[in-house]
Amino acid sequence: MSKYSDYLDEIESRKKQGLSPKPIDSDVLLNEIIEQVKDSANPYREDSLNFLIYNTLPGTTSAARVKSEFLKEIILKKIFISEITPAFAFEQLSQMKGGPSVKVLIDLVLHDDQVIVEEAAEFLKKQVFLYEADTERLFEAYKEGNEVVTNILKSYAEAEFFTQLPEVPEEIEVVTYVAGIGDISTDLLSPGNEAHSRSDRELHGKCLINEKAQNEIESLQKKYPEKQVMLVAEKGTMGVG
Repeated sequence: MSKYSDYLDEIESRKKQGLSPKPIDSDVLLNEIIEQVKDSANPYREDSLNFLIYNTLPGTTSAARVKSEFLKEIILKKIFISEITPAFAFEQLSQMKGGPSVKVLIDLVLHDDQVIVEEAAEFLKKQVFLYEADTERLFEAYKEGNEVVTNILKSYAEAEFFTQLPEVPEEIEVVTYVAGIGDISTDLLSPGNEAHSRSDRELHGKCLINEKAQNEIESLQKKYPEKQVMLVAEKGTMGVG
C-alpha cells in the first residue's frame, strides 16, 4: 500500500474525530503527492495539488525540503504546473518559515538569471528565519562584491522585514473569556501530558482547558465575529510557569 493510500485512510479516521487532514511532514509522502501532481491524468491530482499547496508543514520538515526544491524547479521553468506559476511558487517559498525555503531563495539570489535574482532578493529581504549557514552564504557573496546580496544585507540592517509590515490597527476590539480563577499556567492551554500532539495543532487544540470551555469560546466567536477572543484569569495572571 502506498503512503498516499495510508494518508487517505488517516484522513477518514480523523474525520470521525472532527479533524481536518493532518499537515504533511513526510518527504516520502510528499514525493508521491508531487508525482501525482505532475501526472495530468492522475485521478488524485486535484487533491494532491491542494495537499501540496495548503497542507504541507513548513519550517525544517523533510516535506518542506521536498516542496522547496519542487518550487525551485518551477521558478527555474524546469517543470510546468499550470496551477503553480513562478510568482505563486515564490509566494509559497516566502511563507514557509525558514529552513529549506530560505536555502532555495538564496540559491535563486545567486542564480545567473537576473530577473529571478531580483525577485528572489525581494522575498529574501522579508525573511527572518535565517540560520548561520544562510548568513554565511550571504556573507561570502557579499565579500565577492555581489551587489544584490549587499542590498539584501542593507535591508536587514535597516530592519525592513519589520518596518515594511502592515500597520497595527489603532484599535482592536476584544471580548474576554474568563479561563479560570487565580493564576493560570500555560499547562491549562497546552497540557504537558498532551505534548505528543503539539505538532498536530488541531488535535492538540482539543485539550485546551476542557470541552465545555472550547464550546463556550466558539460560541463567543460566532456571537462576536468582528472581535477577537481574549482569555483572562480572574483574580490572577495568565501564563505563569
